[in-house]
Amino acid sequence: MRLVSQAPTHRAEPDYGAPFIAGHRVELLVDGGPYFSMLMEQIAAAKHTIYVETYILRNDRTGRRVTEGLRQRARDGLEVALIYDGFGSMGLEGDLVRELRSDRVKLLEYRPLWAFEERPWRARNHRKLSVFDGRVGLIGGMNISDEYAAVEDGGNGWRDTAVLVEGPAVVQLENMFRRLWEARSEEPALRAPGRPPPSFPEGEVVRFVGTYSRRERAEVRHSYLRAILEARKSIRITNAYFNPDRGIHRALRRAAKRGVEVELILSGESDVGFVPHVSRGLYASLLRVGVRIYEWGEGVLHAKTAVIDGEWSTVGSANLNHRMVWHDLEVNAIILGSNAATALERQFALDRARSREIVREEWARRPAGARVLEWSAGLFRRLV
Repeated sequence: MRLVSQAPTHRAEPDYGAPFIAGHRVELLVDGGPYFSMLMEQIAAAKHTIYVETYILRNDRTGRRVTEGLRQRARDGLEVALIYDGFGSMGLEGDLVRELRSDRVKLLEYRPLWAFEERPWRARNHRKLSVFDGRVGLIGGMNISDEYAAVEDGGNGWRDTAVLVEGPAVVQLENMFRRLWEARSEEPALRAPGRPPPSFPEGEVVRFVGTYSRRERAEVRHSYLRAILEARKSIRITNAYFNPDRGIHRALRRAAKRGVEVELILSGESDVGFVPHVSRGLYASLLRVGVRIYEWGEGVLHAKTAVIDGEWSTVGSANLNHRMVWHDLEVNAIILGSNAATALERQFALDRARSREIVREEWARRPAGARVLEWSAGLFRRLV
């Protein structure tokens, strides 16, 4: 499913962080079928450079499909560079790595695991981004593995969302990739950036926010918090690992109290089994002030999106949790424009219709065993 967005309207730009830039073509990609089709299309269409960053890379059907495309373009003479996380891609077979290197794909394993490392899950690279010729960027929640691919393509069909952005702000995304490469890679430096990407005069206003240094860790959080605090009409969030800190939790409650329509679609089941119980520990306080909560019940929800007041929207890798701020590298696109927001609101409505609403009165009568699970999972809240 593709929803194309090209609209000039937007609210006043915030006065913090990286600059917003006007003039972008934005396309929402819902689930793995459209996402991987677009990824392969852009790999095939690139003329000079392909940069891919992922938390998880698997040597499975989907991983082979993508890496074979990257290998072919490297053989064609393009500069192809791939960053993957050492923990997220744990167990990645050496054959795949050797094949990529033999075709001159440049590789960076972010923080490889070692036997005596304490708490190896800390400080990981959770970003998922691709940049083609410095002109087109793809970011979202999808890793390169079968879990995210469509069922008809041999995948597990997890519910996820990504966005394609074409235009001048893609330089911000490429610079994030280059900065990490220069800081961590022992391979030769990447080629100099190419020509500035085109601008679409009637397009959306976009910026990319990402975390790298400790000072920047909270940038995605600040973007969310500022938008929630300024919300006037509606807040609609879809988030896979919902575990916000006190500031965002309080901002959501205050928004509902002042009459903003606050709706959340959260995980009914998760690849990290105790996460829904962590989220559920927050339900009572949110329901009490009128926040409407829905649980996705058709397999695993992995999307991380939000749309506020029909004008501000975001898609990316960042969950509303503690890891976003304290541990992981993340990246989100922030989009100002009514068409992008309308596309996300339309998808939110479709997802809401396929989810189960949590009703306050029924929630208050949930079994004691469920309350114990929530309390127990809450002990690990700072780790999620």
